[in-house]
Amino acid sequence: MLLDLICFDCLMEQVNKGEPNVFDGTSIPTPFEQVNNDGIYEVNCAKGHKSKTIIDNINFEILFEYGLNAIVDGYYREAVSSITSAMERYFEFFIKTILRNTTTDFDSISKVWKKVSSQSERQLGAYIMLYFQAFSKEPLLLNQNKEVPFRNSVIHKGYIPTKDEAVNYGNSVMNIIEQSLIDLKQKFPKETELTFEHYGYKKKAEEEFKKIEKDTGIEQNFACVNIMTTIDVKHGREINPKDGRKGMVEDRIVSILKRREPRRLTLLKDKPKEK
Repeated sequence: MLLDLICFDCLMEQVNKGEPNVFDGTSIPTPFEQVNNDGIYEVNCAKGHKSKTIIDNINFEILFEYGLNAIVDGYYREAVSSITSAMERYFEFFIKTILRNTTTDFDSISKVWKKVSSQSERQLGAYIMLYFQAFSKEPLLLNQNKEVPFRNSVIHKGYIPTKDEAVNYGNSVMNIIEQSLIDLKQKFPKETELTFEHYGYKKKAEEEFKKIEKDTGIEQNFACVNIMTTIDVKHGREINPKDGRKGMVEDRIVSILKRREPRRLTLLKDKPKEK
């Protein structure tokens, strides 16, 4: 899985020049980097610059996209594993968001979470109870007779699924996360945003850069970019009916394949004037 990033040095060159308002797609290269665990990327652009870029995302967004890319590449067992991890980390995000509604102390929330951080069944139980408490209905979950045994066979017994099985499982998890996330954002918009900001990659990266600056005395310059993932807290595809990320896993696979094709990228500072 490759991420579309941006070169900080190229960006600053354009800002310092004061022009143009519309970049031609070559003045600011868009480097591609393999996804990592901390959200900090050492960018080496086509102009020879070396800079840092951080992503303004949260782990379950990236994990689900990672799973989709695994399906595209034919790694169906790895796809199921990544998609399952995305669902579990979303449950964690949901729980912390609901707890945020009753306390402003993220440190206390994190401390309580540690009590169940290695116990997936307790996490699921907490998710179900808190969801019911918040919305007076049961959350959508994996089918106990089909999807749960399938997941367990893949994760714990070494079963290698087919493409169709991975796609169908991905669709189920996508529905589970998106329906819940839409409910969460509609009823608890402020808490959702704050929890995202606190536990997302951006805050952790900025804290790491501050530590480096304190230890070395060297200012850390970096660019920040939001990766437009299928599961998206800040810019959900449900917001815009014409969003290009619409559709189920089958549609997203087609989109990923198109995105991998050679293409010219244009970055806009301001909306172009109509001629």
